[in-house]
Amino acid sequence: MRGAIDADPVLRTRVDTMVGTEFSLRQQPLDALLLRYLVEPVILISRGYALDQEVFDRHFARLDAALRADTVGFVEFIPLAGFTSHLAELALPGGLALRPMSDRQISQAIQFLAIPVEFGSGPTSVEVSRFHQWAVTREQDYPVHSYKAGMPEHPRGPAFPSLEEPARGLVTALRIICGGSTVATRPIYAPLDENAPPAIEGSAVRSAVGIADIDRPTLLITEQADAVREVYQALATTATRQDRSLQVALRRFVDSGSNKPTEDRLVDLVICCEALFVKRRQISGPRKGAPIAEHAAHLLADDPVLRVDHAAVHRFVTAAYKRRNAEVHGEPPEPLAVTLLDGSTTADLARLVDDLALLVGRALHLTLNGPTARPAPPGQGR
Repeated sequence: MRGAIDADPVLRTRVDTMVGTEFSLRQQPLDALLLRYLVEPVILISRGYALDQEVFDRHFARLDAALRADTVGFVEFIPLAGFTSHLAELALPGGLALRPMSDRQISQAIQFLAIPVEFGSGPTSVEVSRFHQWAVTREQDYPVHSYKAGMPEHPRGPAFPSLEEPARGLVTALRIICGGSTVATRPIYAPLDENAPPAIEGSAVRSAVGIADIDRPTLLITEQADAVREVYQALATTATRQDRSLQVALRRFVDSGSNKPTEDRLVDLVICCEALFVKRRQISGPRKGAPIAEHAAHLLADDPVLRVDHAAVHRFVTAAYKRRNAEVHGEPPEPLAVTLLDGSTTADLARLVDDLALLVGRALHLTLNGPTARPAPPGQGR
């Protein structure tokens, strides 16, 4: 076999030497390759030591093709905590996709502390909630190099990390359309699961990781997919990036959905309202509650998602603003019976904040996409 390999112009450069990409190589001895990718799988599948020619031929062809490949595939992914969907995946511009992680990718996310885990039946057994099994991904191929074939004079590393900004934009779009508390965690870089040799290690960025509220996960359904894409693309436009008041509102809206006290969520959401309905309209003066309520009611009255009239929006936003003032000034809040968007009344601050988050999310959607923005299904974020 070695004679045949030495006579092959490609295979002789891919075994018994360092093989991989210009930024990551590994020793690739022939005997270890044959054991791992040919002998072991044939024995395991055949469940014996008698030669199964069909199984042998299939794995030999796979190994041969992998050794001759001109490129090796890598995937960069950022796991999302507090998110799930019944979609197979959500395709996004620029070759990005939101999809479930493979078992290997989940293991890597655990290794790099990029997703929350719970200990199972023993110290070496962990469980990962279905709300932490999706990731933003992008795949890329790199040329295969080896010492025997010659290395580039000036090797360059991969363009990593590259998904942090797109992941932030997607989280914002998901929060606006679907509600919930999903957060993007750490960028991870790894070979694709289907790669045979060269077996190259991955890496990760040890960045800070936000905390999602598992009691308020983000759920993406089929009917919301187009709206998420539209908002994701709108967030990347120059006009949106240069609108400082809108950027404040977007940032505070995302902050409001994270795992934090309800009172802090209320403060964040009212700041969103101030940025959207006062600062963007260049309204001045000491009193902000009245113009916020009026402009919110003008934008959202008879909205097909909220399904409430002008008076209901005005009354609700006014009550939310008063309760926020009590919080920021340290005043003991008076017993409050607020009429929610669905017409029911409550003194429960969490329910008030959830309805306010729904209202602000819809206002952001309309601001980004215009009054004709496609409505998300009723009941989003509740």
